[in-house]
Amino acid sequence: MKATNPVNQRQLTPLTSPLDERQLVRLQSAIADLAPLQVAWVSGYLAGLGGLTVAANALPADAPEAGLTLTILYGSQTGNARAVSQSLAGLARARGTEPRLASMADYRPRDLARERLLLVVVSTQGEGEPPESARELYDFLHGKRAPRLDGLRYGVLGLGDSSYAHFCKTAKEFERRLRALGGQPLLEPQYCDLSFQAAASAWSHQALEQAAEHLGQREARIIQMPGTRPAPATPPDAALSSAPEPLTARLLDNRPLTTQDAVGEVRHLAFAIDPATLSYAPGDALGVWFYNDPALVDTVLEATGLNGDAALTLDGTDYDLREALSGRLELTQLHPTVVKAWTALVGSEPLAALCEDPAHLRNYAGARQFIDLIAEHPGHLDAAALAAVLHPLRPRIYSIASSQTEFPDEVHLTVALLNYRVGGQERLGGASGFLTRRLAEDAPVRIQLGENPSFRLPRDGAASVIMVAAGTGVAPFRAFLQQRAATDARGRNWLLFGNRNFQRDFLYQLDWQAHRKSGVLSRVNVAFSRDQADKRYVQHRLIEQGRDLYAWLQEGAYLYVCGSTAMGRAVHEALLELIAAQAGGDREDAAQRLDSLRQDGRYQRDLY
Repeated sequence: MKATNPVNQRQLTPLTSPLDERQLVRLQSAIADLAPLQVAWVSGYLAGLGGLTVAANALPADAPEAGLTLTILYGSQTGNARAVSQSLAGLARARGTEPRLASMADYRPRDLARERLLLVVVSTQGEGEPPESARELYDFLHGKRAPRLDGLRYGVLGLGDSSYAHFCKTAKEFERRLRALGGQPLLEPQYCDLSFQAAASAWSHQALEQAAEHLGQREARIIQMPGTRPAPATPPDAALSSAPEPLTARLLDNRPLTTQDAVGEVRHLAFAIDPATLSYAPGDALGVWFYNDPALVDTVLEATGLNGDAALTLDGTDYDLREALSGRLELTQLHPTVVKAWTALVGSEPLAALCEDPAHLRNYAGARQFIDLIAEHPGHLDAAALAAVLHPLRPRIYSIASSQTEFPDEVHLTVALLNYRVGGQERLGGASGFLTRRLAEDAPVRIQLGENPSFRLPRDGAASVIMVAAGTGVAPFRAFLQQRAATDARGRNWLLFGNRNFQRDFLYQLDWQAHRKSGVLSRVNVAFSRDQADKRYVQHRLIEQGRDLYAWLQEGAYLYVCGSTAMGRAVHEALLELIAAQAGGDREDAAQRLDSLRQDGRYQRDLY
């Protein structure tokens, strides 16, 4: 049967002569942004307009469903999962597919029922918790309203840290739940440790290869139109070289926020930046690259008996060993996988026994640095073997403690010095020791922005804000209040802050007093745990202020929590208790109310 245009039934004379140059240009422009599947549909449509015959069996029996889309969802806390997903989307485009790329925070959970091809990239934070951006989708999948997903084919890539007991727990739970709801895996899940690039790259290529079968791309060919140039291909492994090149900042100020007799040392650091190259928002974080202590490098070289001038190649770049140990290899965070690798090299029976107990191994590694490991269990190896044992050095992430509206050419950090002893020897944190003890004034430091779109002030300046923090978790709230003051936001602001001692570590006390005096900060409640025999934490202040806090929430206030994962859990429990008490409901009702706040963007957390 001859195909006809359903709108205009008259037969058209098919074109038998080549298109002229003007027509080719117009056609190329018309199809420039179409995906291959759309081009195929247009081809059939034009054939019909031309009166050509289209055989019913022209397409294979397992031809892809028209309009099939590859969706890539990411749940990211520090930006790694987002970067991997963006690179994965770039690889897909290079193959001729335009995927739907979205943060889980911006994705409607009910849309899962309509998905047919889905790739999930998600990190795990703290003790096995999903990132805040993934929380709503995670809860939906594990709730009673989760739909059957019998038509779904999916893949899961998890990013995590095997030094934690619940390694990649969030990704594993996503995979189990998608399978339980009827989804069919495209490929085996991949659970990546700290050095994730190689594994993530291999998984990405395999996932897209499997997806191609369902998108009808396995036999796809790029048809080159006359007078046009082919689109450049993305280099295969450029996909996972995600992070932008670090920028350079210079230290302007380094001042103490705690007294000399405080339990822990916390300092305020200000850096000069170029606002043309770095633009940040309140709630964002900053990654700081650092150099290991030269004295520590010398000690490692002495303990291993290696020459610091020994040649070494890392990722295609030549270094001498001293240079690599200084700025390319991790020395201060001892990871369990490093302990295992060293055990295999030196053949230590005590270490081998320790490695058989994951909990014991995590505790051992968490209380030491690499130098302590090799001092306790010495061994001999060459420079290349040493580099193979160690992890690459990565930037440390700090919440930004300033508003760029207030300080356009500066960025501020709140840095707690990690300081402990091992066998009578002082050990300092890699980045915190570098920033607080060794970085000179006006000295350059490499930085890169860590955007945090799931921790943002309300767009409506008239909305009230409640900020709950412990310790250095107060840093982003300094930025929040600077921003609210600079933009003349009319909403009320309430800070609840906890730390050890009022006299020793009331961080940014003068800032809060100035904001109270100006009227920007409407209310402050503090909890200093060691100022009385009965320790009182910020969660206790929440319960005490329950009536007023609930009233603020009922009036539309936004609630923010920043601090450790343990603090975040304690605050969440306190919120459940006070909401249940004030609303006259039970814990389940309170949980639903908190979930509604989260879904509305009115309950945001930044935990570490």
